[in-house]
Amino acid sequence: MGRVIHTRVFGLRPEDREALHHRLEELAATREWRGDRPWLADKLSRDLFSMEFFRHAATAAIAESPDAGPLSAAGFLRIDRDETDALALLFALRDLSERFGVRVQVRDPDNPIAKLRFVELIAGRLPDGAALEAVLVARPIFKRMPDAVIEMFPPRALGSAFGTVEATDTERRIWSFRVHGMRASAPDFLQAEAEAMRIYRGLRFLS
Repeated sequence: MGRVIHTRVFGLRPEDREALHHRLEELAATREWRGDRPWLADKLSRDLFSMEFFRHAATAAIAESPDAGPLSAAGFLRIDRDETDALALLFALRDLSERFGVRVQVRDPDNPIAKLRFVELIAGRLPDGAALEAVLVARPIFKRMPDAVIEMFPPRALGSAFGTVEATDTERRIWSFRVHGMRASAPDFLQAEAEAMRIYRGLRFLS
């Protein structure tokens, strides 16, 4: 069984429920997932699995996060040896946390990076007010594709020639990438990965 990442959302206004689910679907549709596709269950879910999953998650949340308030939604993602799936989930959840002002918890107990095994975001930021990027590793992440390896460079990869110029990105959110010797940057991870995949597919088609 692959790695399983559990997600919980707290503090969602009832009137924002539909918009939050739509936004998650929109973000998930921007990329191809090698494992599962992100989803969330809540108290209005109608299929039996989602109903039971949310019921158990809500009970666990009371015991594990008593100060977080009632659980609004929960889900999990199985990833299949692709670290970019885990990162994409994190940044999609950061988008939801920022956009809807919710508290998000991400539990990834098998993450090889200890500080990423539990991440909590409140209105898009870590509990100490720092950006999510502050806890990410500074080394490149490799996405292995047929006939190529896409390198994704985090904002903090300033030791690399492909890191970003600090003065141009005060929030340190800009990601860089390299594919087939070509490099570029984008405002965030999801956009950088999407652009890298467009270049990869285009060059593969031409060859």
